[in-house]
Amino acid sequence: MTQSPASWDDLRVFLHIGRAGSLTAAAETLRVSHATVFRRLGSLEAELGVRLFVRSRAGYALTDAGQELMKVAAEMETGLASATRQLGRRAAWPGGVVRLTTTDTLMHAALAPMLSAYQRQAGVQLLINTSTVQQDILKGEADVAIRAGGRPADPLVARRLCRIESTVYRSRKIGGASPSNLADFPWVAGDETFAHLDSSKWLHQQGLDAKAVLRTNSHVNVLNLVKAGAGLAVLPCYLGDLEPGICRVIPTPPKAWRSDLWLLTRVDLRHVPRIKQLFDAVFEGTRPMVELFEGRAALP
Repeated sequence: MTQSPASWDDLRVFLHIGRAGSLTAAAETLRVSHATVFRRLGSLEAELGVRLFVRSRAGYALTDAGQELMKVAAEMETGLASATRQLGRRAAWPGGVVRLTTTDTLMHAALAPMLSAYQRQAGVQLLINTSTVQQDILKGEADVAIRAGGRPADPLVARRLCRIESTVYRSRKIGGASPSNLADFPWVAGDETFAHLDSSKWLHQQGLDAKAVLRTNSHVNVLNLVKAGAGLAVLPCYLGDLEPGICRVIPTPPKAWRSDLWLLTRVDLRHVPRIKQLFDAVFEGTRPMVELFEGRAALP
């Protein structure tokens, strides 16, 4: 015979007794009678078939079984509180909640205005994650991703936005740098989180990563360090070409470094109105910036 799970009401009473060490204190906290607390504890112990407390004049002390249940019940309490907060937050937004994962680079240069406009129009709460640890859409960690790379594998729904080009930049404070003497200058480079990029592999092949005086996990940090004159660096054109204080060292972006920019979601979300609206907003919002992303914008 399968044992039915203990009710949350009984577990809640158990938690308060375990924390307070007495029935009277638990009853006061819960604002119920001493008899109710006593009855619920007896019901829980009978249902589980174990003693949860040792009773003495000093109060109620947890048995070994009680300590095990205390851990589980406390985790349940935390999970329930978290779920309640999230549901309450969703109820406050008639359009729903959309969890978006992207990069700090894209947020810095391109996405903020269009995402702000989308949020106002759709009436959603937009949760944006720019962690260097990519959120997994298929595991439900995010609803939508805006991400650079090769064509995503099925079963993700993917919409290509444009091509992304990158090249080498320097501060205008640093003179004399050219494609033929790159090793004569200090470099700013990405850390191990950049290792998958073709440009990072090229730096290693050329021995230029040994010239890196500063490493960081953010392209925005790289940009700011190049602006400060710390060294040469590879940057996406949509970052570098917008900054008047820096300029290209390699005028034509190497084809080997190019990638594509994608909008991604799960199959089960593709027709959800707020997701479809986000896809349309980002696609239309990036149209005026395609030349910038693809390294074809007029340079200062």
